[in-house]
Amino acid sequence: MEAAQNCVSDNCCACWTEGCGCDGCLGVVADGLETVNPCMEYVADVIWCFGSPLAFPFVFCFNDGPETNPPGGGWQLPMIQTPLRVPIKCCFYTACAPCGQWWMRKQLLGGDMSKYKLWQGYHDGPKCFATRCPGAPITIESGTYGESKCPNAFLAAEVCCLGCAWSVCCSFDVNRRMIKEQRNLRNDPLENRVNNCVGFFSSLASKLCLCGLCTHCASCCVGLCAPDSSGAQECSGEGGRAARACLSCSRTCWRGIWSVKIIAIGCMSSQMDFEMKEGQPLVSAPTKINMDRGNTDDDAEDPWWADPKKQ
Repeated sequence: MEAAQNCVSDNCCACWTEGCGCDGCLGVVADGLETVNPCMEYVADVIWCFGSPLAFPFVFCFNDGPETNPPGGGWQLPMIQTPLRVPIKCCFYTACAPCGQWWMRKQLLGGDMSKYKLWQGYHDGPKCFATRCPGAPITIESGTYGESKCPNAFLAAEVCCLGCAWSVCCSFDVNRRMIKEQRNLRNDPLENRVNNCVGFFSSLASKLCLCGLCTHCASCCVGLCAPDSSGAQECSGEGGRAARACLSCSRTCWRGIWSVKIIAIGCMSSQMDFEMKEGQPLVSAPTKINMDRGNTDDDAEDPWWADPKKQ
């Protein structure tokens, strides 16, 4: 901090470092922030409930998505009923999500771990910098990492750490997509609500975080560039206070998203477990068979049942 101030003092004119004409303007900005900040901090304190499991009921404020055919996505057990119908499994899949997803994948593969490959190929392709620069890390190619030699260890790593903080969510997403494809199922209405809720608050948290970071950087720059200006220093302090309030709201939203996701994973995993035991895979559509009546003559007389007059 001291080195930056010395650099500014050595390279910037006294007119800028002392504020001069900008001092009043910065003072007005500081007064405005001083008025807004208490409200922002109050909001950050009030929405603490969003950062806990109490946030889950807010999913019912969102649309349940388009109607599906069959109704309810075809699931034998609606997601909203899982806490009452299978409470023990719901608690297990929620409290021990990595173990639950490991067990679920094994069940979906029919116990045959020779079929396992990393994320079952659903997340193959370029990730991170590789999406912008072909050839850059990381590009995922399932089946090329020797999964067949030790599938159980690879699956354990997949659900625990290979996706970083989102490992469990990535593994669950693969399991959910697998059972939908195997049994021709659609989204449960409550699943659509959860997805819409998570999408909304993710976007809100990202914008709050960006706003907080930009405000914090701007306030630091003002404070460093005009160290002798009372208006600039006041503006810098109030800007930092506003930035902290924005970041606090953002952190609360992210905690709420995690709470909603974990509870939803528990309910949907219980629904999938019930489906594998009680539900039946949908049969394929019947094949159309052309019956040969043994008469290829177009001018042949129609049989008696084809003409009511002959009956």
